[in-house]
Amino acid sequence: MLPPLVRLGRLFAAALLCAGTLIAVPRIADAADAPAGSAAGDADGGYLRAQTLFRDRKYTEAVAALSAYLTSHPRDARALVLRGDAKADSGDNDGALKDYNVAIAIAPEYQYAYVTRCETRLQLDDTAGALTDCDNAVRLDATDGLAYEDRGDVQFQRDAYDLALNDYDKAVSLGRSTSYIFAARCDVERLVGKRDRAKPDCEKALEIDPKSRRGLWARARLAIVETRYVDGIADLNSYIAQNPKLSDTAYYFRGLAYNRISKFALALEDLRTYVQRQPADPDGYRERAVASFGTGDKAGALADLDIAQRGYRKTGDLTEADRVAAMVKAISDGKAPTP
Repeated sequence: MLPPLVRLGRLFAAALLCAGTLIAVPRIADAADAPAGSAAGDADGGYLRAQTLFRDRKYTEAVAALSAYLTSHPRDARALVLRGDAKADSGDNDGALKDYNVAIAIAPEYQYAYVTRCETRLQLDDTAGALTDCDNAVRLDATDGLAYEDRGDVQFQRDAYDLALNDYDKAVSLGRSTSYIFAARCDVERLVGKRDRAKPDCEKALEIDPKSRRGLWARARLAIVETRYVDGIADLNSYIAQNPKLSDTAYYFRGLAYNRISKFALALEDLRTYVQRQPADPDGYRERAVASFGTGDKAGALADLDIAQRGYRKTGDLTEADRVAAMVKAISDGKAPTP
């Protein structure tokens, strides 16, 4: 169960990865990499002005300036991609995709266009299209660390964690050194069981950017897996404080961590929030049952376990349904339920 995978390098979603997967650092198309056929001279300064607006994160103004520029330069793939980036960074992924598609049709060897379209397709949950684009970006420039980083994100979203780790390693070897890449690699190292490598990467991510939500998330999840619940709670506190509305899964894991250290009232508060936001997830009800029982609400615990069991059966997860049945039996025997 992960938050939506969101990018620190381009558009943190972004959500992540742990699932997921989000804190946005804008996309920056490199004018030096403009494809053949881009408008020469830029006599009216339109593109350069739009580029300045983009770098100042004035995305709406950048889109307007580029739209005006493209009226007289409709086949400038560079401008189309930059407008796509401005749209993506302002939340219009569908509009961005249309611009990238036109740009690539005009300049099919424009490597950066594949990199940035890969990211946008991932934001739109088109993992197959994103993977194809990142593969093309790597084919066109095997020295581009960002292309490997983005492909690592795609593999992460596909649960292909070993492949994601290979790409993150390659990105770092090619010079990628952002907080995001070390946090993402920390997360995937945890998932493939390389926790000895994960901790240094998480620490490096937060050394570069102490407020990195991706870094806080990765380090918190690592701490919880290692049963360092107090450390995990501290990082989740910081993660949630930055954006409570986009922290659904963080409430779940903080509630779980509180349960494990017997702070059931705090766990119950977090798990109520999670269940309210994600009512279809049986995990939330199962974990809330532990908190309810811990606060003396046996009836509430049994009610939640009933919902959880029905949820698991509905999805065909009989292993989890059996675990819930064992928790119900424990309560019937006067024992605390063990998730």
